[in-house]
Amino acid sequence: MSPTEAPKRLEIEGPLNGVRFSIDVAGTIGSATPVVWLHGEFGEMGSFGVAPRGAALIASTMVIVPHLPGWGLSVGVEHFTRLDDLAMAVWWALDRLGSDTSRVVLGGHGLGAALGAEMAAQQPGRCAGVLLAAPFGMFRADEPGIDVFGTMPSDLMPHLYADPTGPLQALHFPAPVDAHHRGLAAIRRVETLGAAGRFVFPIPDTGIADRLYRLADVPVALVFGARDGIVPVSLAADWAAALPHAHVEIVESASHMVPYETDDVERLLGALATVASSLVPA
Repeated sequence: MSPTEAPKRLEIEGPLNGVRFSIDVAGTIGSATPVVWLHGEFGEMGSFGVAPRGAALIASTMVIVPHLPGWGLSVGVEHFTRLDDLAMAVWWALDRLGSDTSRVVLGGHGLGAALGAEMAAQQPGRCAGVLLAAPFGMFRADEPGIDVFGTMPSDLMPHLYADPTGPLQALHFPAPVDAHHRGLAAIRRVETLGAAGRFVFPIPDTGIADRLYRLADVPVALVFGARDGIVPVSLAADWAAALPHAHVEIVESASHMVPYETDDVERLLGALATVASSLVPA
């Protein structure tokens, strides 16, 4: 096995004045096809060693995690009002990493999945595989899902987690210990959801369905939580109709936080990376 690199954080200035990307990199040095993970609308909930970027995935490939502008580390979200513009900027930042990102596996959750779909549609030949977990981007008026931007946190948790009072929810959204920390949590919520709202508010239809034909030759996995109240599982049929070759997996025991509630996403990411690496010429 190749040596594993400890997590490191890289700072990349640009492409526009006032934009700076913070990008975390960890995993196996020299792996043929790195995995790029795009966090969801609540930001990066875990850390290296915590699903969906767990030890098994890092032991076999390089994992790259761009922190999106507006979520606390990268800055300059005010420069972006369209998801496809942000997608081009993330590709630009990946081009400037020291690692080879000429061919990658893209994975994302929620808003990050919507961003990953836009990135893949822009440069399908660069994508060895794409995994979209509970993706925003499509919408059904008859089953719109809960408004994540207008719902109080206590009312939102049952739509995010299959176990809304369990240890995972407590890890991601710890109870404030005092009024000061309660205020900080409120500021963080405004910050993260305000950034997400630039791209998927008030209706999370990005028009991606019209562009998914570009992924006809790209392996795609779609993962939905059966109990998701934010991105209804009924949308799986709409994504599958636009991507008839995609592998669709419905996780009965999970909700919107499906990448963290099960190991299915990490397993599928690893499988895509393994297949992609096996196709790289020696």
